[in-house]
Amino acid sequence: MSSPLKRYSYNQKRYYEPLYEANHSYCDTAVKPVKKKFVKNKKAKRKNIVVTFFALLILGAWCYYICPYVYENYFCPLYLNRIFNRHLNLDVSSYVYPTRNYLKNSYLLDKSLLVPKADKSKEISDIQVVSELTETKNKLITLFQKYPKLMPSVFVWEYSTGAGFEINSDEVYPSASIIKVPIAFELMRLIENSKNTDHPIELTDKRAFSEEFRTLGSGNLQYTKAGNIYSLDYLANIMIADSDNSATNMLLYEIGGIDGFNRAMRNLGLKVTSLHEWLPDLDGENKITAREISKILYNIDNPNYIDVKYKNILKEYLGNTKNSHLLKEKLPKDVMVLHKTGDIASMLGDAGIIYTDNGKKYIITVLVKRPKNDWAAKTLIQEASLLIYNDIKSLI
Repeated sequence: MSSPLKRYSYNQKRYYEPLYEANHSYCDTAVKPVKKKFVKNKKAKRKNIVVTFFALLILGAWCYYICPYVYENYFCPLYLNRIFNRHLNLDVSSYVYPTRNYLKNSYLLDKSLLVPKADKSKEISDIQVVSELTETKNKLITLFQKYPKLMPSVFVWEYSTGAGFEINSDEVYPSASIIKVPIAFELMRLIENSKNTDHPIELTDKRAFSEEFRTLGSGNLQYTKAGNIYSLDYLANIMIADSDNSATNMLLYEIGGIDGFNRAMRNLGLKVTSLHEWLPDLDGENKITAREISKILYNIDNPNYIDVKYKNILKEYLGNTKNSHLLKEKLPKDVMVLHKTGDIASMLGDAGIIYTDNGKKYIITVLVKRPKNDWAAKTLIQEASLLIYNDIKSLI
């Protein structure tokens, strides 16, 4: 009988040889664990040193040569200078698209767009006053003396005789919503001029209402949901009929924004009519004169600028104006008045074309500067309109 198995305690961290079994029993004598020795490979160590040396060499060369070049030529001009000069508004589009300077551009949110070249617009025709309605003018001057706090500006011209008169008609006034007449005029011209281009515009074209156009003041479009689709015809109609400010901003965007509008007015020969603020312009920054608004109304019938189709549509818009409490208030109910009103704290006005019941037709613009919301201006415009209507109706 063999001797009993000797037992050893083994440290698990040490390497040991396995114990073998023989005949389902332990060997008589257990093998003591043997610790393995790791032999260091000097060749591999030398290789690692060489690799590390070359890596450090490449890294040093990168830092010494490449990094300064990248910093000076890319990081500085593209990022660092942007941070230091973030208050500057750099327009690089002229460098990216150099040919745009040689083309007649359209504008979108005050950004110029490359469009087919177009001929410069001719100046619109001026109104020639053949004779002065002196008696009517003197009556008005007497009427204005009853309102010493108000500063009126008037332009009147009758079609069949060429007679008319003006009072302070070249004085610069806040435009209020009367500026929507030249906006509508320019929209019709844009549609007419786009006929022969690759992308003609039609009044039936649809546009989406978005938050950037939502604004306060008159009109109900401001209460509608963003994303709703409206035709240009609908927007133009409510711009005039309801004096809708949100619709006006959409159409102003369509004709090239503030810059596009002002450029168009200069091309037409209008020196004062201009936009400086999107609607609503409660502080009166947008400007007009009684003469220039009358000039636009006169050229609605000019076939060199607006086709007969669009002329009639524009007149229909003006005939739909819902505010009838100024020029139209005291006139006979069956009189046709194509007009647009304007009302802000510092100015009240109305401009339009009036057809008398005996066949006369005349242009009238009355603008009144006033103390804040002084409603005496409303009475003045009503009385002046009735006086002028009766005198023109009696012309031979």
